[in-house]
Amino acid sequence: MSEQPPSRPDDDRSSPHDPTSLPPPVDPFGPPAGSSPATPGGYPPPGYDPQASGPPPGYGPPTYGPPAYGPPAYGPPAYGSPPGYGAPAGGLPPTYYAGPQDPLVSADFSGWWDRSSRLIRAAWQPLALIQLIAAVPLFVVSVATTLVTNSDVVVSESTDFDAATFFGALFGIFALFLIPVVLGLITQLAALRYLVQLALGQPITIGQALRSVLGRAPALLGWAIVAGLIILVGLILCVLPGLYMIAVVAVLPAIVLLEPGKGLGRAFELFHADFGAALARIATLMGITIGISFATSFILGALTPATDPAVATVVLTELVTAAFSVAIGIVFSPMLLTAYADMRARKEPFSTAYLASER
Repeated sequence: MSEQPPSRPDDDRSSPHDPTSLPPPVDPFGPPAGSSPATPGGYPPPGYDPQASGPPPGYGPPTYGPPAYGPPAYGPPAYGSPPGYGAPAGGLPPTYYAGPQDPLVSADFSGWWDRSSRLIRAAWQPLALIQLIAAVPLFVVSVATTLVTNSDVVVSESTDFDAATFFGALFGIFALFLIPVVLGLITQLAALRYLVQLALGQPITIGQALRSVLGRAPALLGWAIVAGLIILVGLILCVLPGLYMIAVVAVLPAIVLLEPGKGLGRAFELFHADFGAALARIATLMGITIGISFATSFILGALTPATDPAVATVVLTELVTAAFSVAIGIVFSPMLLTAYADMRARKEPFSTAYLASER
Protein backbone atom coordinates (compact mmCIF):
# COMPACT_ATOMS: atom_id res chain seq x y z
CA MET A 1 0.00 0.00 0.00
CA SER A 2 1.40 3.33 -0.99
CA GLU A 3 1.40 6.23 1.39
CA GLN A 4 0.18 9.30 -0.43
CA PRO A 5 0.80 12.78 0.98
CA PRO A 6 -2.17 14.41 2.63
CA SER A 7 -3.92 17.19 0.79
CA ARG A 8 -3.07 20.41 2.61
CA PRO A 9 -5.82 22.95 3.28
CA ASP A 10 -5.95 26.07 1.19
CA ASP A 11 -4.98 29.33 2.81
CA ASP A 12 -8.58 30.52 2.98
CA ARG A 13 -9.88 27.33 4.60
CA SER A 14 -10.23 27.00 8.35
CA SER A 15 -7.92 24.61 10.19
CA PRO A 16 -8.73 22.58 13.31
CA HIS A 17 -6.96 25.24 15.33
CA ASP A 18 -7.02 28.97 14.75
CA PRO A 19 -3.47 29.97 13.73
CA THR A 20 -3.98 33.48 15.02
CA SER A 21 -4.65 32.17 18.53
CA LEU A 22 -1.26 30.51 18.83
CA PRO A 23 1.68 32.41 20.32
CA PRO A 24 4.62 32.79 17.99
CA PRO A 25 7.12 29.96 18.54
CA VAL A 26 10.32 30.94 20.29
CA ASP A 27 13.74 29.60 19.40
CA PRO A 28 15.74 29.25 22.67
CA PHE A 29 18.95 29.65 20.72
CA GLY A 30 17.93 32.66 18.65
CA PRO A 31 17.27 36.35 19.32
CA PRO A 32 14.44 37.23 21.70
CA ALA A 33 10.90 37.32 20.41
CA GLY A 34 9.93 40.63 18.88
CA SER A 35 13.38 41.52 17.65
CA SER A 36 14.24 41.97 14.01
CA PRO A 37 15.24 38.71 12.33
CA ALA A 38 18.76 38.36 11.11
CA THR A 39 20.08 36.42 8.18
CA PRO A 40 22.36 34.07 10.20
CA GLY A 41 20.81 31.05 11.90
CA GLY A 42 18.40 30.22 9.08
CA TYR A 43 16.21 33.30 9.37
CA PRO A 44 14.65 35.04 6.37
CA PRO A 45 17.09 36.39 3.75
CA PRO A 46 17.45 40.08 2.99
CA GLY A 47 14.45 41.49 1.20
CA TYR A 48 11.96 39.10 2.75
CA ASP A 49 8.65 40.88 3.33
CA PRO A 50 6.73 39.39 6.28
CA GLN A 51 3.52 40.89 4.91
CA ALA A 52 3.81 39.04 1.63
CA SER A 53 1.57 36.05 1.02
CA GLY A 54 2.93 32.64 1.85
CA PRO A 55 5.55 31.36 4.26
CA PRO A 56 9.19 32.44 4.07
CA PRO A 57 11.57 30.47 1.88
CA GLY A 58 12.43 27.06 3.26
CA TYR A 59 9.20 26.73 5.24
CA GLY A 60 5.78 25.35 4.51
CA PRO A 61 4.43 21.88 3.79
CA PRO A 62 7.05 19.20 3.17
CA THR A 63 7.25 17.23 -0.02
CA TYR A 64 6.48 13.63 0.83
CA GLY A 65 8.53 11.03 -0.95
CA PRO A 66 11.68 9.00 -0.43
CA PRO A 67 13.44 10.66 2.50
CA ALA A 68 16.70 12.31 1.56
CA TYR A 69 17.69 13.35 5.03
CA GLY A 70 19.43 12.03 8.08
CA PRO A 71 18.01 10.91 11.42
CA PRO A 72 16.06 13.38 13.53
CA ALA A 73 17.74 14.92 16.53
CA TYR A 74 15.96 15.06 19.88
CA GLY A 75 16.24 18.69 20.82
CA PRO A 76 14.56 22.00 20.05
CA PRO A 77 12.90 21.59 16.62
CA ALA A 78 14.94 23.33 13.95
CA TYR A 79 12.01 24.64 11.98
CA GLY A 80 9.03 26.92 12.31
CA SER A 81 8.47 30.65 12.26
CA PRO A 82 11.47 32.87 13.06
CA PRO A 83 11.40 34.58 16.47
CA GLY A 84 9.12 37.59 16.50
CA TYR A 85 7.12 36.41 13.51
CA GLY A 86 3.56 35.17 13.72
CA ALA A 87 1.50 33.58 11.01
CA PRO A 88 2.48 34.91 7.57
CA ALA A 89 -0.35 36.97 6.12
CA GLY A 90 -2.60 34.90 3.90
CA GLY A 91 -1.19 31.51 4.95
CA LEU A 92 -0.86 29.00 7.76
CA PRO A 93 2.12 29.44 10.11
CA PRO A 94 5.14 27.33 9.19
CA THR A 95 5.02 25.52 12.55
CA TYR A 96 1.92 23.70 11.31
CA TYR A 97 4.02 21.72 8.82
CA ALA A 98 6.48 18.99 9.70
CA GLY A 99 9.97 19.46 8.32
CA PRO A 100 12.22 16.58 7.26
CA GLN A 101 13.93 16.60 10.67
CA ASP A 102 10.68 16.41 12.64
CA PRO A 103 11.29 14.06 15.60
CA LEU A 104 7.83 12.45 15.39
CA VAL A 105 6.27 12.97 11.96
CA SER A 106 7.64 10.92 9.08
CA ALA A 107 7.03 10.81 5.35
CA ASP A 108 6.85 7.02 5.00
CA PHE A 109 6.93 3.73 6.86
CA SER A 110 10.71 3.51 7.08
CA GLY A 111 10.83 7.00 8.58
CA TRP A 112 8.22 5.99 11.16
CA TRP A 113 10.17 2.87 12.08
CA ASP A 114 13.40 4.87 12.37
CA ARG A 115 11.85 7.53 14.61
CA SER A 116 10.21 4.90 16.80
CA SER A 117 13.48 2.99 17.19
CA ARG A 118 15.39 6.15 18.08
CA LEU A 119 12.80 7.13 20.68
CA ILE A 120 13.03 3.68 22.25
CA ARG A 121 16.81 3.85 22.45
CA ALA A 122 16.74 7.40 23.81
CA ALA A 123 14.14 6.80 26.53
CA TRP A 124 14.00 3.10 27.38
CA GLN A 125 15.38 3.56 30.91
CA PRO A 126 12.88 6.19 32.13
CA LEU A 127 10.11 4.33 30.29
CA ALA A 128 11.03 1.16 32.20
CA LEU A 129 10.83 3.03 35.51
CA ILE A 130 7.43 4.45 34.56
CA GLN A 131 6.13 1.01 33.63
CA LEU A 132 7.32 -0.43 36.95
CA ILE A 133 4.92 1.90 38.79
CA ALA A 134 2.04 -0.24 37.50
CA ALA A 135 3.92 -3.54 37.09
CA VAL A 136 4.96 -3.86 40.75
CA PRO A 137 1.42 -3.54 42.25
CA LEU A 138 0.09 -5.88 39.56
CA PHE A 139 2.80 -8.40 40.45
CA VAL A 140 1.90 -8.27 44.15
CA VAL A 141 -1.84 -8.60 43.49
CA SER A 142 -1.34 -11.46 41.01
CA VAL A 143 0.89 -13.43 43.37
CA ALA A 144 -1.49 -12.95 46.30
CA THR A 145 -4.55 -13.90 44.25
CA THR A 146 -2.90 -17.01 42.79
CA LEU A 147 -1.70 -18.23 46.17
CA VAL A 148 -5.10 -17.66 47.79
CA THR A 149 -7.09 -19.40 45.04
CA ASN A 150 -4.70 -22.38 45.07
CA SER A 151 -4.54 -22.72 48.84
CA ASP A 152 -6.36 -25.27 50.98
CA VAL A 153 -8.29 -22.43 52.57
CA VAL A 154 -10.58 -22.09 49.55
CA VAL A 155 -10.74 -25.83 48.80
CA SER A 156 -13.69 -27.51 50.46
CA GLU A 157 -15.14 -30.98 50.26
CA SER A 158 -18.58 -29.54 50.79
CA THR A 159 -20.83 -29.25 47.78
CA ASP A 160 -22.83 -26.41 49.33
CA PHE A 161 -22.59 -23.15 47.39
CA ASP A 162 -22.35 -20.01 49.47
CA ALA A 163 -23.32 -17.17 47.14
CA ALA A 164 -22.38 -14.45 49.61
CA THR A 165 -18.88 -15.86 50.10
CA PHE A 166 -18.38 -16.42 46.37
CA PHE A 167 -19.46 -12.98 45.23
CA GLY A 168 -17.65 -11.34 48.15
CA ALA A 169 -14.41 -12.99 47.09
CA LEU A 170 -15.07 -12.05 43.47
CA PHE A 171 -15.65 -8.42 44.39
CA GLY A 172 -12.48 -8.38 46.48
CA ILE A 173 -10.40 -9.71 43.61
CA PHE A 174 -11.92 -7.14 41.23
CA ALA A 175 -11.16 -4.30 43.66
CA LEU A 176 -7.57 -5.48 44.04
CA PHE A 177 -6.99 -5.59 40.29
CA LEU A 178 -8.65 -2.21 39.75
CA ILE A 179 -5.72 -0.47 41.44
CA PRO A 180 -3.01 -1.68 39.00
CA VAL A 181 -5.39 -1.14 36.08
CA VAL A 182 -5.83 2.55 36.98
CA LEU A 183 -2.10 2.85 37.60
CA GLY A 184 -1.52 1.30 34.18
CA LEU A 185 -3.62 4.00 32.50
CA ILE A 186 -1.74 6.72 34.37
CA THR A 187 1.67 5.29 33.48
CA GLN A 188 0.66 4.95 29.83
CA LEU A 189 -0.24 8.64 29.71
CA ALA A 190 2.91 9.56 31.65
CA ALA A 191 5.10 7.63 29.20
CA LEU A 192 3.55 9.51 26.29
CA ARG A 193 4.00 12.86 28.05
CA TYR A 194 7.64 12.08 28.77
CA LEU A 195 8.24 11.20 25.10
CA VAL A 196 6.48 14.33 23.84
CA GLN A 197 8.65 16.54 26.02
CA LEU A 198 11.75 14.66 24.88
CA ALA A 199 10.82 15.21 21.24
CA LEU A 200 10.22 18.92 21.94
CA GLY A 201 13.67 19.25 23.48
CA GLN A 202 12.08 20.09 26.85
CA PRO A 203 12.71 16.96 28.94
CA ILE A 204 10.93 16.55 32.25
CA THR A 205 11.31 14.21 35.20
CA ILE A 206 9.22 11.09 35.72
CA GLY A 207 7.47 12.76 38.66
CA GLN A 208 6.54 15.77 36.53
CA ALA A 209 5.21 13.49 33.80
CA LEU A 210 3.04 11.60 36.28
CA ARG A 211 1.63 14.73 37.90
CA SER A 212 0.82 16.34 34.56
CA VAL A 213 -1.41 13.47 33.38
CA LEU A 214 -3.46 12.73 36.51
CA GLY A 215 -6.35 14.85 35.25
CA ARG A 216 -6.54 12.91 31.97
CA ALA A 217 -6.73 9.42 33.53
CA PRO A 218 -10.53 9.48 34.21
CA ALA A 219 -11.24 10.39 30.59
CA LEU A 220 -8.99 7.59 29.33
CA LEU A 221 -10.69 5.12 31.69
CA GLY A 222 -14.12 6.14 30.42
CA TRP A 223 -13.16 5.87 26.76
CA ALA A 224 -11.37 2.57 27.43
CA ILE A 225 -14.57 1.10 28.89
CA VAL A 226 -16.64 2.25 25.90
CA ALA A 227 -14.06 0.99 23.41
CA GLY A 228 -13.73 -2.32 25.27
CA LEU A 229 -17.47 -2.96 25.09
CA ILE A 230 -17.55 -2.18 21.36
CA ILE A 231 -14.54 -4.44 20.74
CA LEU A 232 -16.20 -7.26 22.74
CA VAL A 233 -19.39 -7.02 20.70
CA GLY A 234 -17.36 -6.97 17.47
CA LEU A 235 -15.38 -10.06 18.47
CA ILE A 236 -18.55 -11.94 19.47
CA LEU A 237 -20.57 -11.12 16.36
CA CYS A 238 -17.70 -11.44 13.91
CA VAL A 239 -13.97 -11.41 14.56
CA LEU A 240 -12.98 -8.90 11.88
CA PRO A 241 -15.06 -5.96 13.20
CA GLY A 242 -13.51 -6.51 16.61
CA LEU A 243 -9.98 -6.49 15.17
CA TYR A 244 -10.83 -3.37 13.17
CA MET A 245 -12.00 -1.61 16.34
CA ILE A 246 -8.81 -2.64 18.17
CA ALA A 247 -6.78 -1.00 15.41
CA VAL A 248 -8.89 2.17 15.43
CA VAL A 249 -8.76 2.75 19.19
CA ALA A 250 -5.02 2.03 19.49
CA VAL A 251 -4.20 5.77 19.45
CA LEU A 252 -6.86 6.70 22.04
CA PRO A 253 -4.28 7.32 24.81
CA ALA A 254 -2.44 9.85 22.63
CA ILE A 255 -5.70 11.54 21.66
CA VAL A 256 -6.91 11.82 25.27
CA LEU A 257 -3.54 13.24 26.35
CA LEU A 258 -2.84 15.65 23.50
CA GLU A 259 -6.36 16.62 22.38
CA PRO A 260 -8.51 17.18 25.49
CA GLY A 261 -12.21 16.73 24.90
CA LYS A 262 -11.78 14.34 21.98
CA GLY A 263 -12.07 10.59 21.98
CA LEU A 264 -13.41 7.74 19.90
CA GLY A 265 -14.71 9.87 17.03
CA ARG A 266 -11.31 11.50 16.64
CA ALA A 267 -9.70 8.04 16.52
CA PHE A 268 -11.88 7.16 13.52
CA GLU A 269 -10.97 10.45 11.80
CA LEU A 270 -7.23 9.92 12.17
CA PHE A 271 -7.33 6.25 11.23
CA HIS A 272 -9.19 6.93 7.97
CA ALA A 273 -7.27 10.08 6.99
CA ASP A 274 -4.78 7.78 5.24
CA PHE A 275 -6.06 4.25 5.77
CA GLY A 276 -3.04 2.49 4.26
CA ALA A 277 -0.46 4.39 6.31
CA ALA A 278 -2.45 4.02 9.53
CA LEU A 279 -3.08 0.31 9.00
CA ALA A 280 0.60 -0.40 8.28
CA ARG A 281 1.74 1.29 11.49
CA ILE A 282 -0.95 -0.07 13.82
CA ALA A 283 -0.70 -3.59 12.37
CA THR A 284 3.06 -3.55 12.96
CA LEU A 285 2.57 -2.30 16.51
CA MET A 286 -0.05 -4.96 17.21
CA GLY A 287 2.13 -7.67 15.65
CA ILE A 288 5.09 -6.79 17.89
CA THR A 289 2.86 -6.76 20.97
CA ILE A 290 1.34 -10.14 20.08
CA GLY A 291 4.80 -11.56 19.42
CA ILE A 292 6.03 -10.51 22.87
CA SER A 293 2.86 -11.95 24.41
CA PHE A 294 3.43 -15.30 22.67
CA ALA A 295 7.00 -15.37 23.95
CA THR A 296 5.67 -14.72 27.45
CA SER A 297 3.15 -17.57 27.16
CA PHE A 298 5.81 -19.97 25.88
CA ILE A 299 8.14 -19.26 28.80
CA LEU A 300 5.31 -19.43 31.34
CA GLY A 301 4.18 -22.75 29.92
CA ALA A 302 7.63 -24.18 30.49
CA LEU A 303 7.77 -22.84 34.06
CA THR A 304 4.29 -23.76 35.28
CA PRO A 305 3.74 -27.42 36.25
CA ALA A 306 0.52 -29.28 35.53
CA THR A 307 -0.27 -29.61 39.23
CA ASP A 308 -0.75 -26.77 41.70
CA PRO A 309 2.45 -24.68 41.55
CA ALA A 310 4.64 -24.06 44.55
CA VAL A 311 5.04 -20.57 45.99
CA ALA A 312 8.46 -20.14 44.36
CA THR A 313 7.03 -21.11 40.97
CA VAL A 314 4.15 -18.66 41.34
CA VAL A 315 6.53 -15.84 42.19
CA LEU A 316 8.83 -16.72 39.29
CA THR A 317 6.03 -16.87 36.72
CA GLU A 318 4.59 -13.57 37.88
CA LEU A 319 8.04 -12.00 37.71
CA VAL A 320 8.38 -13.17 34.10
CA THR A 321 4.92 -11.77 33.31
CA ALA A 322 5.80 -8.41 34.91
CA ALA A 323 9.11 -8.23 33.03
CA PHE A 324 7.43 -8.82 29.68
CA SER A 325 4.69 -6.28 30.46
CA VAL A 326 7.40 -3.69 31.11
CA ALA A 327 9.08 -4.62 27.82
CA ILE A 328 5.79 -4.21 25.95
CA GLY A 329 5.30 -0.77 27.52
CA ILE A 330 8.81 0.35 26.53
CA VAL A 331 8.19 -0.57 22.89
CA PHE A 332 4.50 0.32 22.69
CA SER A 333 4.55 3.96 23.85
CA PRO A 334 7.14 5.36 21.37
CA MET A 335 5.62 3.48 18.43
CA LEU A 336 2.14 4.61 19.42
CA LEU A 337 3.19 8.27 19.68
CA THR A 338 4.92 8.32 16.29
CA ALA A 339 1.97 6.50 14.69
CA TYR A 340 -0.39 9.12 16.12
CA ALA A 341 1.83 11.95 14.84
CA ASP A 342 1.91 10.45 11.34
CA MET A 343 -1.84 9.89 11.28
CA ARG A 344 -2.56 13.43 12.47
CA ALA A 345 -0.15 14.97 9.93
CA ARG A 346 -2.09 13.19 7.19
CA LYS A 347 -5.38 14.53 8.50
CA GLU A 348 -4.37 18.17 9.00
CA PRO A 349 -1.31 20.44 9.10
CA PHE A 350 0.69 19.24 12.09
CA SER A 351 4.23 19.09 13.43
CA THR A 352 5.97 18.15 16.68
CA ALA A 353 6.56 21.82 17.49
CA TYR A 354 2.82 22.41 17.51
CA LEU A 355 2.48 20.10 20.54
CA ALA A 356 4.15 22.77 22.66
CA SER A 357 0.99 24.89 22.37
CA GLU A 358 -1.38 22.04 23.29
CA ARG A 359 -0.17 21.32 26.80
